[in-house]
Amino acid sequence: MTAINTNASLTTTSDNLLPFIESLPDAVVIVDQSHKIVLVNALAGSMFGYAVDELKGSDLSTIIPMPLRNAHRKHVNGYFKKPVLRPMGEEKRFSGVRSNGQEVPVDIMINTIVLDGAKVAMALVRDVTYQRELEARLTLESLTDEMTGFYNRKHFKTQLNAQFSGYVRWGLPTSVIMFDFDHFKKINDQYGHAAGDLVLTSTAKMVRQVLRPLDVGCRIGGEEFAIILPNTNLENAVTLAERIRKLIEQSEFKLDKVSFRATATMGVATFLPTDTSYDSLMKRADNVLYMGKAARRNCTVSQNALLSTDSTG
Repeated sequence: MTAINTNASLTTTSDNLLPFIESLPDAVVIVDQSHKIVLVNALAGSMFGYAVDELKGSDLSTIIPMPLRNAHRKHVNGYFKKPVLRPMGEEKRFSGVRSNGQEVPVDIMINTIVLDGAKVAMALVRDVTYQRELEARLTLESLTDEMTGFYNRKHFKTQLNAQFSGYVRWGLPTSVIMFDFDHFKKINDQYGHAAGDLVLTSTAKMVRQVLRPLDVGCRIGGEEFAIILPNTNLENAVTLAERIRKLIEQSEFKLDKVSFRATATMGVATFLPTDTSYDSLMKRADNVLYMGKAARRNCTVSQNALLSTDSTG
């Protein structure tokens, strides 16, 4: 990035400045105090999908997304009243809009200069589409189980905590299904770890097909899964858990011409007024899951069984 003198405004003419901004590796957009674009380089035209002559003389709003235009206009007015150099690399997110209506994420550096005798704002604009996509991909990878494509335990806790906040504030019901495969070690021992992996990945695909877009499927342990069901009461959560249990039970897994089956035990719970955190629900679902494991496996147990046991014993 070419350095710009921040101690005093640069004074120059358009004829002298144009060769300089054309040599920069970033798009350059220069606007006056009436928001008119007075000078751009070829990279700016290419970035926003206009010929340079089309941008020159047009209003700055031409390259600002419609929902942001009013706020951006106020921001520019405030900047001219009290200009402060803004370097690139800040956490703030900015967007421009191309001639075809496509938004483009950008990073911006702004400074004031005196151009042809008038005070203007000079913005260096960098397309950060790749960086934003990379950030999003890395964030998703940090929250996702690589094998199944489901979210991981970290994301499960974050999302369940958010649902608990909604329950406390607005009373929105949220239920959780936890399930664990029965005798999973036997599958690995008898057919190999590739068979166990096949059960996990195939189950994730089956479960994904029966979930709503707002549901959150997670792999929270070796062979343990959890599903967050927003706006879902206990009865409906139990119905879904039974559907998933039967899908697993009825599935035939095939690996190297060998067929085998698997079953899973389901634990289902929902938020209660006595819950003090998301962890209360998580523990309750886990407890009823292991009640099912201890009883007979390949079954669905809801928190009602646990509450009934607590009340009688």
